[in-house]
Amino acid sequence: MYSNEHTLQDLLKKAYRRLDMDETVTELEVKGVYERVVGELISKLTWRVRFKNGVLTLSIASPGLRQELLYRRESLTTRINETMGRTVVKKIEFYETDGLGKRK
Repeated sequence: MYSNEHTLQDLLKKAYRRLDMDETVTELEVKGVYERVVGELISKLTWRVRFKNGVLTLSIASPGLRQELLYRRESLTTRINETMGRTVVKKIEFYETDGLGKRK
């Protein structure tokens, strides 16, 4: 017997694919997961979060925090991908920014 039942998530994914919005939706998901994984304090010290082609780019306001996140890059990548339920982030790049969010 044929069933025409679909979950809302499945229908949205089809619509995103049809509208060529997969990458935009994934970027928004990765940004949200990053904020949950690192917590409120670190996400507030992250000026810019970008995701494209498997690369998560983070602009960090604090040099000390940037260094700490560099040491934890692999575990951060793993935790984000586990939370996403699939391997999305392949690489994380960090940039130090000044107090206005501009890259140094």
